[in-house]
Amino acid sequence: MKTSIIASFSLLLFCAFSRTSQAHLRERREAAPEITVTLKLDWNVTALGKPIPPSYTTMVPNGTVVMDIMNKAAAEDKEGPFNLYESTYYAGLGYLITTINGTGHSQNTNSYWYKYDEENVSIPCGGDSYVPHNGSTILFRFTADPYPNNNKSANGYCVSHSTPSQEPPSAITVTIGMEWNTDVVKKSIPALYTTKVASNTNLKEIINKAADKNTKGPFNKYSTTYYGGQGHFITAMNGTKEDSKTDSYWMIYDKKAKKLFKPFVDQYKPQDGSTTILKLITGQEPDPSCGCNFTGMGLVVLCLLISVETLWFC
Repeated sequence: MKTSIIASFSLLLFCAFSRTSQAHLRERREAAPEITVTLKLDWNVTALGKPIPPSYTTMVPNGTVVMDIMNKAAAEDKEGPFNLYESTYYAGLGYLITTINGTGHSQNTNSYWYKYDEENVSIPCGGDSYVPHNGSTILFRFTADPYPNNNKSANGYCVSHSTPSQEPPSAITVTIGMEWNTDVVKKSIPALYTTKVASNTNLKEIINKAADKNTKGPFNKYSTTYYGGQGHFITAMNGTKEDSKTDSYWMIYDKKAKKLFKPFVDQYKPQDGSTTILKLITGQEPDPSCGCNFTGMGLVVLCLLISVETLWFC
């Protein structure tokens, strides 16, 4: 019960901060084309039993959001502390970081990840929304005491999660959906979502658009694991998580081509007129579209993580 209350409080803080960001942030848009930013991790060394890794400092284009800086750190050092992190996307709000480098909430701890600036002021929006200023430090603190310094505003600013109302130039029409075995997942399959997006838009951006358009719809919340140099790997959709015990994993399925692809949603780019399905596949069941048997999907997923090439099963 206590864990549930703290988890709810963590999300409420995230939501409240995101919705009031314009009132509490000082916008600082430097004229310099590039800025210097430092990422740091912090936790109770005694409680976790592992040392705090070195900080990461880099130069990025002015206007770069924190999550893209994390991704750059992961790509540059695949053995570094940012090489693997987990996050959950909340419609209209953005990404909430849940695990970094294997450290995250569990039944044994009431700590969560919170973000602060160099003045120890809580950052009031998601990692894909916050833009740091030149010379800033982003501190990721794993703590059970998230109370921010309410007397100050963070030095960066938050960008809006609103979906553009105008149709983009060179627009293509794409459809996305979800599928699963309703005998295994005891809920109905949601309706497809069709929209127009710019050519070369990746699947992650299309899912986010669907989520932000309908904050109570089936795409309103999903989770990913980010692997350095590879991207965001879907682990949960619509409240349904992958499960190694039942050998169930999410995959990307091109309905027209009848092919399955690795679930790195920021790498996959649907084509004009395509229907892309996020499909939960259970290892003990055959896939009727290609006659494949997916027994031992854990091995398949391992192969997916090793290879950055498209994996076709049929």
